[in-house]
Amino acid sequence: MGVKPKKTEELLQYGIESFLNNRFDRAKTFFSLVLSKEPTNNIAQFGVMCIDAIEDGLVEAKDMFSVFVFSSDEQQDALREVFDRYQNSAMYADGDLDYLYDVLSLYNVKATSMGDDLYLSKIEPDRSRGVNTNMLLGKVYQKMGDYSKAIDHLAKAAKMKPFDDELLKELMEMVKKNKEK
Repeated sequence: MGVKPKKTEELLQYGIESFLNNRFDRAKTFFSLVLSKEPTNNIAQFGVMCIDAIEDGLVEAKDMFSVFVFSSDEQQDALREVFDRYQNSAMYADGDLDYLYDVLSLYNVKATSMGDDLYLSKIEPDRSRGVNTNMLLGKVYQKMGDYSKAIDHLAKAAKMKPFDDELLKELMEMVKKNKEK
């Protein structure tokens, strides 16, 4: 009698647990197995995207995956859109470079273009890991229309970065939109 193949849910659970325990190689293996059975599995797809981002030095991808796993379908779509747009901008020279630079700065990565090549280098964060994660989550919740959660995250970011005029302006805009809602 052969070994019974694991159910997709079990493989996905092992992948999530491995990911959250920083065992990314193992998590990627489980996510790949899930995708071989269910090519459209959102969590496995996003897990692989986040592992690739982490391997490229974008440590906040771990936080984004944790949020993604426990999000509704609508929230997952918004998170994917942020990552997809980032990836597409990185792949095409004529892509939305301003957006790419914004996303990279959220991850403390400096982008320098030399000719047709784009060079990325890690910027040492100054207490900004939490700031960047909260700013990115604030934008995701804003896009979904959940202004109260957007305000929570933007307010946390503003506490850590109180002299960022753009951030404060964005926070005030969210408060105004929330009152109108």
